[in-house]
Amino acid sequence: MVGTASGTPADDAVDAAPADRGGFGHALDILEDGPHPRRTQQVIGNLILTSHAGLVILFGLVLLYLSGLAFTPLRPVHFALGFALIPILVVKLASTAWRAISYYFHREAYRAAGAPWLLPRLIALPLAGAAVLATASGVVLWAVGTDHGLWATIHTDSVIALGGIVLVHLAVYMRKAVRASARSLAATAVNRPEKVIVWALVAAIVAGAIATGLEPTWHP
Repeated sequence: MVGTASGTPADDAVDAAPADRGGFGHALDILEDGPHPRRTQQVIGNLILTSHAGLVILFGLVLLYLSGLAFTPLRPVHFALGFALIPILVVKLASTAWRAISYYFHREAYRAAGAPWLLPRLIALPLAGAAVLATASGVVLWAVGTDHGLWATIHTDSVIALGGIVLVHLAVYMRKAVRASARSLAATAVNRPEKVIVWALVAAIVAGAIATGLEPTWHP
């Protein structure tokens, strides 16, 4: 899966979206690229895969948080959504890890693209950690059939932390992700990142069905 994140034959293409230079657009430039925004080459295949996965996760997280607010009547829905997000989360983490590893191992295209500026680098590990912890603790609660105890506390705290970090993450990456996904979907050919996402969505459906069909006895 990690290998597929290296992209398509268009990997060395330049993200040619023009920079907005005034007002809100300039603020977004700063959030994306730091106090001194600069446009560099993007590894397009990796960017597309990360963007697709991120937008799917965002949609799933909105539903997941809403179902969590009404957990008792929507418990099966909440667990199904949580399990369904696991394959997509794996793709997202794999694609971002692949970019970081490729950069530090001096792969030419990734070195040309450069590392993100300080803010996204600072939140990367807390974001991944909170997402993994929230997911793992949710799986444990599903397995033991309860929403009380230590794991419930860990789940609640990690979910709250995840929500806050995701908001910052969205401010940094949302515009770039929407642009990359839109350009990819507008293309005639189906590229490799889109094939990966399709298979991840199939795995998500299977995971959600398993969570619903095999849920242990619930002990409120």
